[in-house]
Amino acid sequence: MTASPVILGIDATTGVCTVALAVGDTIITRTTRQRQGQTRAVLAAADALLTEAGLGRTGVDAVACTRGPGGFTGVRVTTGVGQGLALGLDRPVVALSTLQVVAETAWRNDPTPTGTLVLLDARMGEVYGGLFRHPPTAELGTLPVGDEWLGAPVCPPLPAGQWSGAGSGFAAWPAIADGAGLSAVNADCDPDIAAAMPLARQRLAAGEAVAAAALEPVYLRNCVTHAQKR
Repeated sequence: MTASPVILGIDATTGVCTVALAVGDTIITRTTRQRQGQTRAVLAAADALLTEAGLGRTGVDAVACTRGPGGFTGVRVTTGVGQGLALGLDRPVVALSTLQVVAETAWRNDPTPTGTLVLLDARMGEVYGGLFRHPPTAELGTLPVGDEWLGAPVCPPLPAGQWSGAGSGFAAWPAIADGAGLSAVNADCDPDIAAAMPLARQRLAAGEAVAAAALEPVYLRNCVTHAQKR
């Protein structure tokens, strides 16, 4: 693998399809809102980006994709396409949490806070949640604080520092932010895989990619966890 690997990133876990191609420090991306035909849309966007970069699919060194949590169909599409591409090319997969990709997106839009509380609307009166501390430099990725969870739409105890909120959970349940002490809330922050490509590169370099056959979706609703007390 080259010192600056070519990484193809995919996310369609929330109904917004984003595909990104990282070639060294250059990242190009395409985004579309696609409720139907997501698989075709993702593959078409991937091929368009490769053509723009003057590459074929065999020029890809690794595939990065979100693994959930998120909508069942979106998670299935994202992991299915990511796994299929990686299997066909015999390339490794960097599996990324959808929640962490939202945190990466929020942080790269506003690096001021200490970290981001990500809440995504999980329907059925619940949210997917996760806390992510911001790194000191743009070359590094956000760091999870504890486990991700599925639970009631409430704000968990926040670690020390200045924390912001991001994700559709705040749009579905605006009262979550009341009295939470968050510095800002971006309820419209969708996961943008392009924002997470530096994290994917970091994970790949650290040997944290997996074989395509080992990629597993994460739904959380099949294994309900609760936020740890902090």
